[in-house]
Amino acid sequence: MSWVDVGRIDELKFTPGSPFRIGDHWIAIFRLDDAWVAIDNNCPHASAPLCDGTVLDGKVVCYLHCWEFDLRTGACDVGPQWNVQTYPVREVDGRLQVHWPGPNPVDPNPVDPNADDRQPDGDQ
Repeated sequence: MSWVDVGRIDELKFTPGSPFRIGDHWIAIFRLDDAWVAIDNNCPHASAPLCDGTVLDGKVVCYLHCWEFDLRTGACDVGPQWNVQTYPVREVDGRLQVHWPGPNPVDPNPVDPNADDRQPDGDQ
């Protein structure tokens, strides 16, 4: 387990979440109240990127079928079998870091915020 640098806060694009790839895994980082939170970016129902959902009352709402995921716990309103993983986030000198449970990837790969394809098909 290790802290993975995501990038400078002022360079990340939040719509409302910011997608980020660690190895072959996509996560989404959100600002929630006075803290940062991170969850799996794939909706487990239909693989829509949760970073593009709507944030309401501490939950992100998937835009495809309106399933809700608690940004602090990852709990899904449909049932626990649909929960998503959460990851601790910290801010260090204006940069965000995610606590990654796996081995530290050699080259974390952020999404180009100007690209249309925010999560390639087939990436989980």
